[in-house]
Amino acid sequence: MATKQLVTKVWIAPGCIVCDACETTAPEVFHVQEQTCVIRPEALTPDFTKPRSELIVEAAQECPVDVIKFETIEVDAAEAPAPAPAAAPAAAPVMAMAADVPAAAPKAVSAVAAAAAAPAVSTDPAIAAMLKATTARGGKSGHLGGDAAPAVKALRSRKIDELPPDARYPKVLEAAKETLSEPKVTRRATVGAAAVGWAAFAGANALGGLALQRFMFPNVLEEPDPKVRIGEVSKFAEMAVGQVNEEYKSKGIWIVRLEGEIAALSTTCTHLGCIPNWLEAERKFKCPCHGSGFMQSGINFEGPAPRPLERFQISVEDGVVVVNRAKKFQQEKGEWTNPDSFISV
Repeated sequence: MATKQLVTKVWIAPGCIVCDACETTAPEVFHVQEQTCVIRPEALTPDFTKPRSELIVEAAQECPVDVIKFETIEVDAAEAPAPAPAAAPAAAPVMAMAADVPAAAPKAVSAVAAAAAAPAVSTDPAIAAMLKATTARGGKSGHLGGDAAPAVKALRSRKIDELPPDARYPKVLEAAKETLSEPKVTRRATVGAAAVGWAAFAGANALGGLALQRFMFPNVLEEPDPKVRIGEVSKFAEMAVGQVNEEYKSKGIWIVRLEGEIAALSTTCTHLGCIPNWLEAERKFKCPCHGSGFMQSGINFEGPAPRPLERFQISVEDGVVVVNRAKKFQQEKGEWTNPDSFISV
C-alpha cells in the first residue's frame, strides 16, 4: 500500500541568515523578520502543517544554511489530506506602512498600495517569487541591522578559512579598512619632534623604528591551506555512480562519483557566488538565491548561471585523496579532460 510522509512539527534552528527563501516558498508557515525567521502561530499544529508538508519540505531543501527542521509521520496515501494550495505572502505590512504616512499625503499612500499590489514580472520563476514576496511587504525586506542575532555573531567570529566563500569578502574588507585607518607618522610630525630636544628626538626615532618595522613586516591576513586531505581513495571508489559526498561542503568541496572517475566540485554558484544545495530526490544542485540548477556532474541546465560549476585539482598521495582548492578547471575551456581534474577508478 502506498504511503506518504506528513509533517507534524516544524521549527527554525539557530543560524538563520534571513534570506527570505522559506517565506517565498511557504508564506503561510514561515515569517521572515529583520534578524531571523519564525514559524507563524497557526503553523504550530499538525492539522495545519500536514496539508502543507510538500511546501515545508521544499522550503527546507532550499534553505542555504539548513536551519529548517521538521518531524514527520508515515500514513496511507489514501488517508492523507489534500495538499494545501500555495498562498501569497500576507499584505498586512503594506497596510501598516501606509498607516505610517501622514494624513496630508493620501496620494502617496495610494501610490505605495498600488505598487505593492502590482504583480512582479520576471522570466525567472525564482526571481519572480522573490519579487512578489518583497512587494507584498511594501518593498521592505529583512536586513541585519542593530544588534545582530547570536547565530550571526557566531558566524562573524569564525576564522576566514571557516567561512563560506560568499562570507569571506566582508571579512577581508573589514581587516583592510582597520589597517588603513591606523594612524601614520607624517614627515611634519617627525620634524616637529626633532626640534623640541633630545627627548622628543628619541621619541621620533622610536616612531621611525616602528614605521620601519611596519615596512619590513607589513600586516597581512594568513591564508588558509588550499590543500584538503579528505580520506582514503577506497572510501570514494566504493561510492555508487551518481552519488554526491557532502562531508566537505564547509570547505567548499563536493566529491562526486562519475562513470569511471571521481571529481571534486566547487560549491560556489557560477552566477553570483551563492552556495547551492544538493537535492537528492531531484538529482541536481539547486541555488536558493536565483534558481540556477546544475546536474550531478556540475553542468548547468537551468536558471541564470552562465557556466558549469568549477572542478578543483584532485590527486592521491599515499592512498589519501587530496583536493587543491588553489587550482581550478573550467568545463567550457575544455579543462575537464586534464588528468589533474579527476581520479580514474
